[in-house]
Amino acid sequence: MVTQTVIGNTIIREIRVKNALSRSGLPEYDYALNPYLGCQHGCAYCYAMEFTRGEPGRRWGEVVYVKANLLQVLSREVRRFKPGVVGLSTITDPYQPVESIYKLSRRSIEILCNAGFHVSIQTKSALIIRDIDLLSRCSGGVDVGFTITTMRDTYRLIEPMAAHPMARASALRRINSLGIETWVFLGPIIPGINDKREDYEPIIRLARNTGSQLIIDRFRPRPLVIKVMGNRFGPVSTPSKSWWSTVLKDVLTLCREYGVECMSAEDEWRMSRSKKW
Repeated sequence: MVTQTVIGNTIIREIRVKNALSRSGLPEYDYALNPYLGCQHGCAYCYAMEFTRGEPGRRWGEVVYVKANLLQVLSREVRRFKPGVVGLSTITDPYQPVESIYKLSRRSIEILCNAGFHVSIQTKSALIIRDIDLLSRCSGGVDVGFTITTMRDTYRLIEPMAAHPMARASALRRINSLGIETWVFLGPIIPGINDKREDYEPIIRLARNTGSQLIIDRFRPRPLVIKVMGNRFGPVSTPSKSWWSTVLKDVLTLCREYGVECMSAEDEWRMSRSKKW
C-alpha cells in the first residue's frame, strides 16, 4: 500500500500493480482494463463483488483500491500487445467518483486510442461527459454504454450511489449526438424490483431516440449478492424460468414496436464468439 485517504464515506487506498491489461473472460472483449478495485456506487446486485478479491470485495462500496502506477504499466503494455477490443471496465465502474480525482480512465482511454486499440466503455455515471473532447477525438475507436435498470427513483434501492437515471440518459444523448456509438444495458432485471413496464419501457424509448442498441439481462443471484441484498431490503425472490420468459417476451415485444435493436445478454454472448469489432 502507498497511501490511504477517505473521500466521502469511502476509504481509498493506492496500490501498485504489475499488469494493466488482462485477457478478458467475456467473449466480446479481447482485454479487460480495471483502473480501480471496488466501486463507490455500491450497487447491491453487482456480480463484481464476487470476483473482487480482498477488502474491496468484502466491503463493497466502502473501500476502493486505486492502481497508482496503472498508466506507466499500460504505456509499456500497448507497445507489446496486439491491438484489440478493451472492456473498460469489467469489475468496476470506470467513472465512479474517485475518477474525478485520479483520471485513470481518461488517461487510459487516451493511451489505448493512440495505440490503435478499441475501447468499449460501460458506466452508470454522468462524469464521462467530462471527457467529451477525448471521446470525440477517438470516436471511431470507442463505444459507450450506460447501464440503466429503471428510470424511476426506486433505482436508489439497488444503486445507492450511482448517478440518477435521468442524468445517465442526458449523458447518453449528448455523447450519441457527437456520432459516437452508444448502447444501453438494461440489467439486471430483478423480480419485484424493476420488472414492470413502467421500469423498462422508458429505457426502450431512450434507446429508440438515440439509435442505441439495447442489451437485456436477468438477475443472476450469487451468494454474496444475495447476502448484501437481503441485508438491505429483505429476502430476494429467486428468478424462475417462467418469470424471465414472460418479462423477456414483453421487453422484446416493446422493442419491436419501438423499432429498437434488442438482444439478451445470452444472445450477445453467442454472437460475439464469432464476431469482433
